Amino acid sequence: MSWKTEMPGTTEPAQAPKRWSVAKRLAALHIVAVLVSYTLFGSLFYAKRMTQLEQVSVGDLEAERTSVIAILKEPDARELIAYEVRSQQFAPEQLRPFIRILDRGGQVLLESPWQDRIPSRAFPAPGGTARWRHVNDDVYLLGSFLLPAQSFTGPGALLQLGVNTHEIKDRGSQFRLALLVFLASGTVFAFVCAHFIVKLALRPLDDISRTARNITRRRLDTRIDESSLPVELVSLAHSFNSMLERLEDSFSRLSHYSANLAHELRTPINTLMIESDIALSKDRTPEEYRRVIASGLEEYGRLSWTIDRLLFLARADLESGELDRQRVDLGEAVEDVLDYFSDAAGESGVTLRCDGSGVLMLDQTLFRRAVSNLVSNAIAHTPEGGLVLVSVLQTETGGARISVTDNGCGIEHVHLPRIFDRFYRVASNSTRKTDGTGLGLAIVKTIMQMHGGTVAIESRPGQGTTVTLDFPPA
Repeated sequence: MSWKTEMPGTTEPAQAPKRWSVAKRLAALHIVAVLVSYTLFGSLFYAKRMTQLEQVSVGDLEAERTSVIAILKEPDARELIAYEVRSQQFAPEQLRPFIRILDRGGQVLLESPWQDRIPSRAFPAPGGTARWRHVNDDVYLLGSFLLPAQSFTGPGALLQLGVNTHEIKDRGSQFRLALLVFLASGTVFAFVCAHFIVKLALRPLDDISRTARNITRRRLDTRIDESSLPVELVSLAHSFNSMLERLEDSFSRLSHYSANLAHELRTPINTLMIESDIALSKDRTPEEYRRVIASGLEEYGRLSWTIDRLLFLARADLESGELDRQRVDLGEAVEDVLDYFSDAAGESGVTLRCDGSGVLMLDQTLFRRAVSNLVSNAIAHTPEGGLVLVSVLQTETGGARISVTDNGCGIEHVHLPRIFDRFYRVASNSTRKTDGTGLGLAIVKTIMQMHGGTVAIESRPGQGTTVTLDFPPA
């Protein structure tokens, strides 16, 4: 980490760069797409139309060549072609062609009476075409053609023709102007349309944002209406509603958890305070002080036991993946747990038994803790002469199933969905009273989650309870 100090007033705080909204970005992208498409298709149309006009000019040149050759075939070709050339001076300049006939030696036999004649060097080789710009900026399509032997021209004569392509120039200018007007008007129209389209398309997001702003800790039951959303936002709304459901459930559990925790800690602390006040209210004998201290030690033990379980649950929530896995003989581990509870079971007149065997890679300490909680609960709620049976079964997939069954008082069906919640306790009908905190089964559930397994419970009032632990293969 580094720190940077500056003298007051020497520099101004850097301003955050302005960011475009989604609406502006979509509108800009829409306009760019429209401009690109208009430009592309306009350019293609312009090129196609200009090609067609080029073909018209080539057709005019070919028609003029055919006309001249037809005249030269006539007996009085000289007079006819001379008349054709002289008549050109009365036609508009843009419509009259340029005609030049050269003999075999390159001498001009006949030529159009133009003021600014087209030089011979501008014409291509016989059979080809070329373009030439006149002094008045008109562009001409030029062509050279060999003439058949005639009495007028002689053998090896050359015909040079030029036609004005003013139509290409005029039409091209008109098309370019039309394209510019079309692009400008299309851009304005696209901008207006994009503005309304984007606003309309993003209205569901505004609804989602408005709903999110209205959510408070007292209104966690608010949900987004998915029926009016487009298909693309249904998944987002569903995920958002699912998150709200989890938050509402977590908030409710946290409130319940905090209330129960305060209650569990307040009772022994109040007891300790009352006993201490009574002990200090007057002078006591050493024996009486020892009894107060002994009673306090019992409450301290209960507090320590409760805090230990709470710390375990808190660490499990943060470090659910940290397990000390090792190869465990399940049957032997269960026998050790039953041996630990043998004295308590003997005092209650309850028989403990283990059936089956198996081997699995798991955290042995946590496994024994889970089984110990279940066996302890089973002993506490099983009447004298009852049986607590722990069954071990190796599954075909390589996992294991541990079942703890008793024939005790059982649990009402209404309690089963919440039996693994923290601090949730069921009033027992058994003759033996317990001072449990409702954390034992919650710890069992947490241990199973840490191993990636599941826990299930089945119970019938007056017949007994079975808790099943399913461990997956490690």
